[in-house]
Amino acid sequence: MKRRTALQASIGVVVTLTLAACDGGQTGGSAGSAGPVNLTIALSSAPNSLDPAQVAVGPFLNYMDPAYATLLTRKADGTLGAGLADKWGYVGKKNTEFELHLREGVKFADGTPTTATDVVNSFKYFQKGSGPTVAYYRPLAFSTPDSSTVVISSPTPNPDMGTLFTPAYMGGAIISPAGLKAPKKLASASFGAGPYVYSAQQSVSGDHYVYVPNKNFYDKAAVHFKRITVRVMPNVNSQVQALKSGQIDLMYGTPDVAPTVKGTKSLTTLQKPTTWAGLFLLDREGTVVKGLGDERVRQALNYAIDRTAITKAVYGGFGTPVSQPAMPGYDGYSPVAADMYPYDPAKAKKLLKAAGYDDGLTIPVNYGSFDPSTTKMVQAVQAQLAEVGVKLKLRAATNFGAWINDLLSKKYAATVLSPGTGGEPNFYAQQAGFTKTGIMNLFGVTDPDVDAAYARLAKSDAKSSGAAAKDLTDVIVRKALALPVSGTDTIALYNTKLQGVQFPEGSAQLTSNTMWTVR
Repeated sequence: MKRRTALQASIGVVVTLTLAACDGGQTGGSAGSAGPVNLTIALSSAPNSLDPAQVAVGPFLNYMDPAYATLLTRKADGTLGAGLADKWGYVGKKNTEFELHLREGVKFADGTPTTATDVVNSFKYFQKGSGPTVAYYRPLAFSTPDSSTVVISSPTPNPDMGTLFTPAYMGGAIISPAGLKAPKKLASASFGAGPYVYSAQQSVSGDHYVYVPNKNFYDKAAVHFKRITVRVMPNVNSQVQALKSGQIDLMYGTPDVAPTVKGTKSLTTLQKPTTWAGLFLLDREGTVVKGLGDERVRQALNYAIDRTAITKAVYGGFGTPVSQPAMPGYDGYSPVAADMYPYDPAKAKKLLKAAGYDDGLTIPVNYGSFDPSTTKMVQAVQAQLAEVGVKLKLRAATNFGAWINDLLSKKYAATVLSPGTGGEPNFYAQQAGFTKTGIMNLFGVTDPDVDAAYARLAKSDAKSSGAAAKDLTDVIVRKALALPVSGTDTIALYNTKLQGVQFPEGSAQLTSNTMWTVR
């Protein structure tokens, strides 16, 4: 049961990236000139919780960002920025200790000062949660040299520990003592130190969530809106109509609906390749399908796929053909890996024959039919693999829970995550699928080459981390540990009057909605 719960939560970060989001308010003018205005964001699903230790991330961060300021932020150029902490960095050169110094005058929304002890207590609570990033926190230990300093210690090196304290990872969203004393209330109320507070009186759970300015926030000039509303609108086509009519300010698009707003001067389309879609080859030791334990068979699968054709057919202008589990623009993307598997069915057949499978083989694969793009993609892969003698025996799950149950049965040698991982530093992006304890490594496969490359990345410094991240990708791709097909875009559709809506460099998450303004 614990494994199932952890998997459901961990996969949630990626699954939510595919959700369309939309609902609206009124954009009334610049916060700096005409006075504060309302901002309305729409999402296709209500949050599973308002508790930072339980919430799925992705677009769901729009429910969290207003009320929970994080210790660090992510600036537009991709570098770390100050948040509740104004100084930070590693202690020593081993990538195992990281220090945070709290800025002066920070208070929680209830007016109580924020201390180092509060930060540690919030961390410890987060470690016990079920959110998708909790696993990164569980090995960490904490100490407080003084009332404003927190030292985080990791038992193994981590080259990018500061990322854990930015909004995308939620652990840096510090919870007040009042919230920690009443943890059940965290699911439906806010206990943070953000620029806004959740107003239960103005909200209706499952329909709309309203946030109003926090009178105790340390930076009053950073409060740009008199109200932020996040509304739930399950139908993406209804979201588009609401956006076009000015009822909403921002939504997340899909490849089907995004083209319908292009050319509308009052609206802006922002897109970025953020995650990869394709097959996780789970059974890399050949437990269910013996052939998958042979590197030549896995390589044959990669040569047999026409990624360009599939991407165009499934994602149109909102996808990028990829043959690696890393996206262009992220630290692990490798030009070497990009050229490893050109479309070559003849070579695929030769490799299969050399491995003793000239008569082909059958691979059972489970996927979620609740995502139309996933269905189209996996069926296209099935058709192309059939041309080289490989049969995919597909098992469609109609909902997320059914997909999880099929996955945990270990009857399926491969699966499709909707979409895959990515959109984060390579140290985190590849941990889930390719390290021994990764949540997507269902069969617990150990690969010494992957372990060695991962260890080199973990110990790398700022100068060597880029090369080490690429080396890790190269190992994964050379050994054909997955079957990536397309890089899928996260798409934001919004009122052109909104300013500051962007993807920071190297990040799959939009800048916090608290940072946006209206011109």
